[in-house]
Amino acid sequence: MDTEVDLFVQAFWVKCRETIRPEFDAAIETLRAAGHEASVATLEFSPDQAGSPDAAPAIVLTVRPQGSSASPALHIRGDVVTKEVTAVSALETPRRYDLAEIDAAVVKRELAATFPTLLAAH
Repeated sequence: MDTEVDLFVQAFWVKCRETIRPEFDAAIETLRAAGHEASVATLEFSPDQAGSPDAAPAIVLTVRPQGSSASPALHIRGDVVTKEVTAVSALETPRRYDLAEIDAAVVKRELAATFPTLLAAH
């Protein structure tokens, strides 16, 4: 892995730890209080598959709404090629951000767009 990619991946994980994960945890608390199942997973960067979107470092919030078999998810991925962050859900077109743009307001907006009825009070 080259130095530029390594630095981006490290910066992505810092952003996850300091900004994204706390907002995901708050959403999980709200979702669980409403009787839904919710979990967070991380996906490590795989340098040998750098051309594949699945190789990107990512943090994923998956929800299983009470009484439903659906499992909507919000994936926030670090694109090591473009050095951007992509927010992906099944409901909308992926949104791209510069890593520096990701703050609590952006994460809350992405959560609200992905889980609009489930997080109405968040």
